[in-house]
Amino acid sequence: MNAIKVGNVMFATAYFPSVEYMMLVQKNPAFLIDQSDLWKRQTLRNRTYILSPNGIQMLSIPVEAKLLPSTLTKDIKISYQQPWVRVHKGALESAYNTTAFFEYFKDDIWTIFDKKTTYLVDLNDMILQLMLKKFKIKKQEADLSKNEETINLCNLSNAADTVPRHLNPQEFRKYPQVFSYKHDFALNLAAIDLLANCGHF
Repeated sequence: MNAIKVGNVMFATAYFPSVEYMMLVQKNPAFLIDQSDLWKRQTLRNRTYILSPNGIQMLSIPVEAKLLPSTLTKDIKISYQQPWVRVHKGALESAYNTTAFFEYFKDDIWTIFDKKTTYLVDLNDMILQLMLKKFKIKKQEADLSKNEETINLCNLSNAADTVPRHLNPQEFRKYPQVFSYKHDFALNLAAIDLLANCGHF
């Protein structure tokens, strides 16, 4: 994988980070999550993509509506007025219940959902920590005392689609997807798709 590799890398928060996001985290374990990131609507901060029986499906977390142009992502609160937790659980169950590895971390995800955290970044952080654990990535502390350039990869979360931002499509190894018998390989979905189907990178 010819990914970026520097001393420190900065990411924006993401809901079920993409395969590309996790590949770059694996390559750059001394990463940071941007705490001064400005909220942007309709991005992967609160959206993710999975492969459902009917094809690629977007899951979106509703957030509270009072958003100013200068609102920081870390201040965004999750809205529970809609039954999105039930919807997302059902979607993940339908997509991955027959995969080889989903049963080994499904309860962990349900526990995270059931906490009903107030802030989006806290939910995303718990999911990221679970992904790090399951992909066996040991996060390293970023050393900000050195005069090393910090590469900003926050644009990984800026888009609302699955197009890779820093890796070429050729760098993505195709893996068995549960509905491959009726859908073409879907590139750069949420990394949970890779984890559920393969259990590893």
